[in-house]
Amino acid sequence: MNEPSYPFNQIEDKFSFTFDSVSNQKTIRKLIEFRLIDSNTYLYNLALVDILPDGSVSDLSISNNKDMPQVLATVLQAIDYFFSKNTTAKILIQGSTKSRTRLYQIAIAKYLSQIEHKYLLWGFIKENIECFATGRNYDGFIVENK
Repeated sequence: MNEPSYPFNQIEDKFSFTFDSVSNQKTIRKLIEFRLIDSNTYLYNLALVDILPDGSVSDLSISNNKDMPQVLATVLQAIDYFFSKNTTAKILIQGSTKSRTRLYQIAIAKYLSQIEHKYLLWGFIKENIECFATGRNYDGFIVENK
């Protein structure tokens, strides 16, 4: 991705990272977390959430900070770092709502030519997994190193 990204900080030795999404109106603290969900296949779930003022997190917040490309570039930087430490892992990406999953799909399709040289991208619909193809409506995505 040729978009600028935000600097992010790793939380201790975990695969969790924080960064600030900044606009003229507000700054939103965000968390990117990779959580192991299947140790047999080394499948990790990727979560992108807002850290709320009380310290809780939400994957349903609507930020409207007008910096989506920069947020996605930051997530991609975190994915790059994660894969540099876990070369055989796979990452599940699925929105907390259908509309968020669709947003991720649009972003993947937009930047596909910039990322497909280093990652295998899969889309799934129910139990059917296939190579990611533009124009399909997926329920989620799996990313792995080539």
